[in-house]
Amino acid sequence: MKTITLYLAVTGTTYFDQLDRFQGWSGTPLTAAGLEASQGLGQQLATVKFDTAFASDTSRSAQTGRAILDAQATQLELQQSAALRAPFYGGFEGFERAAVWSGFATKLGYPTVAAFEADQTPTEIQNLIHDHDVDSLAESGDEFWQRYQAGLTQVTDATPDHGRALVIVDPVILRKLRFELTGQPANAEQLAPSTVTIVDKTVDKLAIR
Repeated sequence: MKTITLYLAVTGTTYFDQLDRFQGWSGTPLTAAGLEASQGLGQQLATVKFDTAFASDTSRSAQTGRAILDAQATQLELQQSAALRAPFYGGFEGFERAAVWSGFATKLGYPTVAAFEADQTPTEIQNLIHDHDVDSLAESGDEFWQRYQAGLTQVTDATPDHGRALVIVDPVILRKLRFELTGQPANAEQLAPSTVTIVDKTVDKLAIR
């Protein structure tokens, strides 16, 4: 059975991160500090020989991937795929996250935003956005995850057996993946920009190292 190793590198900090705004399919560039941190991550991974490298087609993902690959001894093509995008937030794209979470918490009867967030799985959060998007564009939790898994299949197919693949991910993607694998919510340190999580992948199984 084919086995590959995924190096899931979190995108560098963007301007929408600084402004605490939803950025699913929105093309938000890295800040100067975000680009520098991505370059630093590239130096940390310089001794890892990647067989393939993948990112979504968003600007932040491409910038992060190229900054990391610039440190590789042999230049590797960064393959971009729309299937690897973060969830689409539809009409919520660009909205201030704190205000949206506060509205959901109040509507659902939670005493605080923290209590609301602690009680929601990644899929439930995305479903709330999908159900309350007045433009009816946002993906549901299942729609996002099915699409993203198809993207990971692209990575698996392109990477040789026992090979290593660099995959640029948004924090929300890593949050969902960690929850699926562990059943536990990820903490801020595990989802921090310009960090890497190593995952072993077979055709039908993922395991965090």
